[in-house]
Amino acid sequence: MHTISSAPVTGDDAVDELADAVTHLVRKWRTAGRRVPNAAHSTLALLQLAGLLDEGEHRIGEIAELRGVDQSVVSRQVGELQARGLACRRPDPSDRRAGLVSLTPDGHALVGRTRTLRRDLVRSALERSDAGDVHTVARLVAALAEEIEARADQLTGLS
Repeated sequence: MHTISSAPVTGDDAVDELADAVTHLVRKWRTAGRRVPNAAHSTLALLQLAGLLDEGEHRIGEIAELRGVDQSVVSRQVGELQARGLACRRPDPSDRRAGLVSLTPDGHALVGRTRTLRRDLVRSALERSDAGDVHTVARLVAALAEEIEARADQLTGLS
């Protein structure tokens, strides 16, 4: 796991401030994701799914596990990508009962445009920030995500 400092955070104010900032960032990120040109009505979830598929073919179950959602959610989202001509399915040659999902050329193009727009958006938002600060915040956010996931997994084991 990533660690930034060995000093524990004890103040609720700092914790609340970070939680509020992350929530605000996620909301703004979702809003920006809906504004990707030529991706009419694309949600952040669909763009994330397309980004995952840009890495190669996956089974619906694999995608669901990687994203931490139910297979029905992924199946519905894949159907939406298919309807837009951005993804396609084919039978898995190793298990004909399962299917593999991949992006079409238009899907790969959308992912490329989205990555470029995302990078440009973040770069312009950070133009007055020190590169060292950006790296520190990136490590902090990654560590926070890992810790939240680990603690959520522990909670799941208690039920």
